[in-house]
Amino acid sequence: MHEIKDGDRTLQFNGTLLAKSSSARKYSYRWIEFELYRTESGSYILSRIGVSLIFHGAACALVKRYDLQEKSNTTLEDNAIPCEECDPDDTIDLVFPEKYRHWAQVSEKPDAVLDALYKHDNNGVRYLTSVAQRLMKDAARVDKGMAEVYNYEIIP
Repeated sequence: MHEIKDGDRTLQFNGTLLAKSSSARKYSYRWIEFELYRTESGSYILSRIGVSLIFHGAACALVKRYDLQEKSNTTLEDNAIPCEECDPDDTIDLVFPEKYRHWAQVSEKPDAVLDALYKHDNNGVRYLTSVAQRLMKDAARVDKGMAEVYNYEIIP
């Protein structure tokens, strides 16, 4: 049984992890993690998590904008990083860590997964980020449906 988050919701299902990829790099403070599953019934579940190690002080403008909740400084992860803008003192008792942002999509067809991964630049050009390309490339190796939609595209 797998469990993934979609905002405040939890999705539970039986299935197989087809692929995962991450944009995390050494000295990264924020990154994206993808996981792609195929359920026993044949649906696809795409999970994306926006990860952040950054925490803020109470006066930081981002606390209100991101609706961050206070947390004891002693409960922060060891690799937590102070915001460069507000530069909270690490001796203060309460800080406001950025939340992990969970998103998931359930799709019946593989092309809907690929469509969800596409981004568009300011000129409307459609593209896949490198982390999305790695996810699809790995999924295409183990899933025929993913291979069909990722490896070949017919341009009208």
